[in-house]
Amino acid sequence: MLLKEITIQNYRKFKNESFSMADDITLLAGANNSGKTSMINLIASIMQNGKTPFYISDIPVSLSKQWVDEVYDTFICCFSKYEDKLSTVERIVSKLFSTESSSLKCDLIIPATSIRFKIDYYENDDIRKFADFIMDLNPNNKSFYFEYSFQPTNISFGQALEDNYKKLYARYKKIQSLEDPTSKVEQFKEVILSIYEASILEKCYFSDSNYLDKVEIEVSTFRRLFNFKYINAGRPLDDQSNGNFKSLSKNMVELATHNEKLGALLEDLPDQILSPIQDAKIIDEVRAASVTGLSNAIKTIAKASGGNTGSMILNIDINEETITSLLNQITNTKYQYEGYVLNEASQGLGYSNMIYILLQLETYKRRIDPLLVNLFVIEEPESHMHPQMQRIFGKYLKDYYLQKKIQGLITTHSGEMVRITEMKNLRVSRPLNHLESKIYDFSTFKKSLSGDTTLDTFYDWFYEIGFSDIVFADRVILYEGDTERLLIRKLLTLDTYEELNQKYIAYVQVGGAYAHKYSKVINFLKIKTLILTDLDYKKDAATVEAVEESETTNATINSYYGESKGKKSPTVLDLYKWKEKGENELFGGLALVSFQGETEQYARTLEEAMLSKFYKFNVLEKKDRNFWIQQRIADKLIYTVPNPVKPKRDDSNTDEKYSIRDIVKHTENKKTDFMYSVILKGLIEKMLPNYIKEGLEWLQK
Repeated sequence: MLLKEITIQNYRKFKNESFSMADDITLLAGANNSGKTSMINLIASIMQNGKTPFYISDIPVSLSKQWVDEVYDTFICCFSKYEDKLSTVERIVSKLFSTESSSLKCDLIIPATSIRFKIDYYENDDIRKFADFIMDLNPNNKSFYFEYSFQPTNISFGQALEDNYKKLYARYKKIQSLEDPTSKVEQFKEVILSIYEASILEKCYFSDSNYLDKVEIEVSTFRRLFNFKYINAGRPLDDQSNGNFKSLSKNMVELATHNEKLGALLEDLPDQILSPIQDAKIIDEVRAASVTGLSNAIKTIAKASGGNTGSMILNIDINEETITSLLNQITNTKYQYEGYVLNEASQGLGYSNMIYILLQLETYKRRIDPLLVNLFVIEEPESHMHPQMQRIFGKYLKDYYLQKKIQGLITTHSGEMVRITEMKNLRVSRPLNHLESKIYDFSTFKKSLSGDTTLDTFYDWFYEIGFSDIVFADRVILYEGDTERLLIRKLLTLDTYEELNQKYIAYVQVGGAYAHKYSKVINFLKIKTLILTDLDYKKDAATVEAVEESETTNATINSYYGESKGKKSPTVLDLYKWKEKGENELFGGLALVSFQGETEQYARTLEEAMLSKFYKFNVLEKKDRNFWIQQRIADKLIYTVPNPVKPKRDDSNTDEKYSIRDIVKHTENKKTDFMYSVILKGLIEKMLPNYIKEGLEWLQK
């Protein structure tokens, strides 16, 4: 039995989100405040014993606000009839609930919060515990469908309204008596919402595949179908001897009791301990002492109760349970290292966290029941671990789940955990705004690549290199080289880009030949992305006319232009116009391809654009060699001025004029040094090309 799909509707930040579950381990990644923890806590509450805590705040705030605003007039209208309490309650309930049934298909009730579970089985699985929940008799359908919902009925809502009627009616009277009742209106609405919360009932159903034909079952019946274990992020780790700590010691004792030899020993141990105690007549002495010590108190109590109080004694009861408890109290986890014995707490929380999780997994493995859905959930296993340890432990966890055939769900905000997980097993929770999040199922993304071997291979490679940064990012910047990275990093420390610097930005270094391959993931994750690339037209284009007629060799620009305009080989002039019209903004505003435009004065690279901006002439214009030498000394910039070409014997003239392009060409091996000199001399704003400035301003919006 395997849990194959979970759908969450109208719960906190999730309006209607589904994600599939892998047969082995599913990784749910997301930044803080993306909703993953609250969702896992809800699933844990549903699958474990006890009433699931559910509050009005668990309903998406947009839904609850819309509902209370809509029904406000209904409540006011019903109260204005000045009928008695029961009549008013009945009138309100009849307005909100169209029928006496609990089908709840009524516009004046907040759509139910529901969690749906699709459970699959294989041909050779024993389904005796699930057989009663078969809705579809199609032999090809090997799935069970369950829905767990939270919503009031007309009866529960009416009862809650009766219980809070006095408070609500008092708010109504205040509204009627004030000239400006704004604040009291809000208080009135708050009471309505509290009534709604008090009336919410949790119910469980099994259903057909469309979740339309449903049969209610007991909540306890549903929970008995799962063997569920949940380790939350707030797990205790210290090995303290006080209170409820010594977590590793207790777990190791519990695990050790499954050992056959130790189990047999524990069975015999009570008798072995009890025998010498009996021989020494310790039990008789304890009983006698207890009677003597309590005799006065017993006599006093006996008088008050008619003399019918029996004698009270202390007794010694030694059994397997008390021996295990004793082992828990007297046993401590130690680490042996080169002849030294260290306490549990000496190893640090990261190590203790790892051992604790492994002990829980090993204990759980022994309790797996093939007749149930076995699911082991770990919240943020990377807690207290440094990145390398996260990676090693994450890989071990992955292998462990596979070897032991345990289905698991792990939540994380660790890039290392993402890297060691296959893309098809990754699910990502991302906030769309402050009120809503979406879950992206990368098993579907991976399937979408299956028809393109080249792209599929590219994403396998990219996944291991830089994909995890994109998963958690608010914004993405794709750039070409080290100089771009240095420039952008420094720029984002400026006050101008303070708002952008507060966001989590993924910096992905990628050449112009590959940047366009990121289109699919940008579109899939709906993440705002700036693509900084070079115009890269032919280097030998030495005149304005030649430049404008030249074609770019940049595969990314050609690809995006071709998709936008239907022309595969645009000229530089075509690209200038494309950019000027804003057509380089792609995917409905998700991405911007930013490259050197007309304002960069025919520059084809970043360095050319920077020097052109600083010296205020185009990259084709030539200057005397002495000009470049003097400027380099004055500005203290690092770039190479070419040496003059030696003249032939019959030619005494030497061409000593060089363009910006010549300077950049000869500085090819010192690009990083050039950028360092720009930054260290504080010239970064004066030399900032417009195409980068415009791109960052777009990304900041």
